Amino acid sequence: MKRLSILLLILCFALPTAAQENKFRIAVFDPTSSGTSIDDGTKIAIREIISSTIVNTGKHAIVERSLLEKVMQEQAFSQSGIVDDSQMAEIGKLAGANKIVVSVVTLTGGRNMLSVKMIDVKTANVERQKVKVVTSGELLDVVEPMTLNLIDADAPTEEQVTATITSEASEIVPIPAQNEILLYLPAGYEPKKEKERDLPLIVKLDKEVIGSGTLSGGFTLRVKNLAAGEHIVRIGNIKIKIDSSQYNYFEFQIYRWNYLGKAMYGISLKEQKTIK
Repeated sequence: MKRLSILLLILCFALPTAAQENKFRIAVFDPTSSGTSIDDGTKIAIREIISSTIVNTGKHAIVERSLLEKVMQEQAFSQSGIVDDSQMAEIGKLAGANKIVVSVVTLTGGRNMLSVKMIDVKTANVERQKVKVVTSGELLDVVEPMTLNLIDADAPTEEQVTATITSEASEIVPIPAQNEILLYLPAGYEPKKEKERDLPLIVKLDKEVIGSGTLSGGFTLRVKNLAAGEHIVRIGNIKIKIDSSQYNYFEFQIYRWNYLGKAMYGISLKEQKTIK
C-alpha cells in the first residue's frame, strides 16, 4: 500500500515533459556532519547550491523536495534516521530518482572536509566522489565547482545562475566593551537587478527583538550583560545557536543563490571568538 501511494505521488510530481524524458533524475539529500555540527542554514545552503548547480546545467532534473520528504515519511524515516548510503539509495529509488547525491562535512584539524558523492540507486554503488578540505569561510564557495566536477559539467553562464556570494567585511569591527556581546553581520553583496528587492532582517535574541538590518546593509549589534550560556539568535527566519559563556564576538555571513529562477538567501555563523 505504501509503495502504491508513493507511485501515485511520483506520477503527480514527476510526470516528465518532452524536454525531461532523457534526463537523469537526481535526488539531493541534506548534508550530514561528522566531528562537528553544522547549523541548519549551512545545511540548507549546501543542499540548495548542489541542486541549483545541477538544474542550471540543463542536463539533469532534480526530484522535488516535497516528494522526497513524503517518501521518507511513508517509509517511517527522517533525514536524521537514515544511517547509510544504501538506505538513501532506496529512498531515492522510491522517489523516482536514477541517482542520488549525498554530502558530508567533517571537521579535521580545525578545517572542514567536504565530501560529495553520486550514488546509483539500483546498485547503491558510489559512482563518483569529490573531496576538498577548506576553512569554514570557504566551505560554501567550493560547493558549486565540486558539484560541476561531480557531474562533468561546465559552469553555467551568468544569465543562467547567480553564483553563491559570501559577504565581506565593509567596516572595522568594533571591540566589545566589558560585559558586552557583539553580533556582527557585515554588508552583503546584492546584484544590481536585485537591489530593489533588498531583504529586511529582524534580529531576535531568545525571542526578544534586539535590532534589524538588511541583506545588503548588514548590522552590528551590542548586547549588554547577557547571561553566560547558550542562546538562540534569529536573523530573519534563520535560527543560530551561540554560546556567550565562551565568546563575546559572533560574526555571521550572508550567502545567496538562485534556485529555479528564484533568489534564495541564507545566513550562518562564520566566526566566534573572545575579544579582550
